[in-house]
Amino acid sequence: MNIETTTCISLEHFELLQFYASRYKMSLRTFISAIVSFAAQCEKVNVNAFQQLSYRKRGSKWRRLHLVLYQDEYELFLDVKKVWKMSLAKIIAFCLDDVLCEFLHILDEIGDDDFTDNYRHSGYTFSFYRENDIICCQFYWGPHPDILRKAMFT
Repeated sequence: MNIETTTCISLEHFELLQFYASRYKMSLRTFISAIVSFAAQCEKVNVNAFQQLSYRKRGSKWRRLHLVLYQDEYELFLDVKKVWKMSLAKIIAFCLDDVLCEFLHILDEIGDDDFTDNYRHSGYTFSFYRENDIICCQFYWGPHPDILRKAMFT
C-alpha cells in the first residue's frame, strides 16, 4: 500500500529535483526519499527539543508537489519531521541547500548499477516501552539491534 502526500516547494528546488532525478535515472519520489534518508542517517541537523515546527520561507514562486510514498518512506518522513521540527517542504529545501553536493558525490561514487532503492528502509521499526511511568518511543532507521545480534550468532 502506498501513501500519498502533497507539499509545496520553490520552483528553483523543483527544477533541481527534476534535473538530478533525471541525471541519476531515478523517479522524483526515489530521489527525494534517498536524499532525505541520507541527510537523516548522516545526522545533518542538530536536534533541539521544545521547538515549534518550522516552515519554508515564503515569498518565492512555488509549485505543489504530490508524492506517492511507500509506507516505510512515509514513516521515515514523519520521524524526520518530528525530530528535525520541520515541515516536509522545509526538509526538502534543507536537503537541497545543505546536503545536495555531498549526496551527489556519494551517488557518483556508487554508480548507477550499485544504487538500489529496494528495501532501503525495510529495517525501519519502532518500539514503545515504559520507564518510570513515562511512555517512551524509540525509532530504528535500520534493522533492530536485537535482530543484528541474533544474526551474528547464527
